[in-house]
Amino acid sequence: MNPFLKTLVAAALFSSIHMSTAEAANSLTINGTLYKNSSGTTFDAWKFKILGTGSFNVDVAAYEASQSNINTAGYYTQDINGDGQFTWLDSDTYFYHDSGTIKASEAIFRCDDVANNCNDTSNYFNGYTPASSPLTRTTRLQSETSVDGSVHFRRDAWYDVTVKTPGDYQFLIADFRLDPAEAEAGTNASDSFSAPTGFVNPVLDHADYKVTFSSANMLFSINGNTITVSQVPIPGAAWLFGSALVGFIGQRKLKV
Repeated sequence: MNPFLKTLVAAALFSSIHMSTAEAANSLTINGTLYKNSSGTTFDAWKFKILGTGSFNVDVAAYEASQSNINTAGYYTQDINGDGQFTWLDSDTYFYHDSGTIKASEAIFRCDDVANNCNDTSNYFNGYTPASSPLTRTTRLQSETSVDGSVHFRRDAWYDVTVKTPGDYQFLIADFRLDPAEAEAGTNASDSFSAPTGFVNPVLDHADYKVTFSSANMLFSINGNTITVSQVPIPGAAWLFGSALVGFIGQRKLKV
């Protein structure tokens, strides 16, 4: 085989392998549990180190019934995490700046439901607007099909985040509703988990959740409660492939 063809084929094969490895990191799923306590309910904060611009999707699965009343048409339940219990987190999610602690003055935006309390112009904090915010969000629609196993027709937040300014952020997930002042104080005050109306003997001392982050142009990795989000790099193999192609074309021209 022509040596340039050998280089071209090798580069193509290596590029394919390299790209497959990168694609495996284009999604990340986290799991957690929130608890009822004497003052309300707990919430979780996940640190986000965002190293580049791009966009990613946030897809929550938490409320384990399709409707909020057992007598509503289309009602069914599904054990999302397979632990043998049904739990009822009405997810409320937020992004904050991260200066080391949670401060109300660093709240950026919230997203509560699919296409509800998650539109493009409201529920931003501290003077931010979609035009000025370092992160913006766009809700998905109830007519779309969630990809992470969500059950409730609306209560599990599902939206896209656009990163305009890389930096250190925090992702908060709570039961509806966690005000920034409560987040700074460290508890979702006077909150309780709520089962569907008519559900007999519900579990109300805790609620489980699953969140899937995914992107076509960003990669995710996790260490403890810190999630690092980076841009998908142009693989070295792609440069090798391009160089081999140029070299092959040049060689062909020399032989004409």
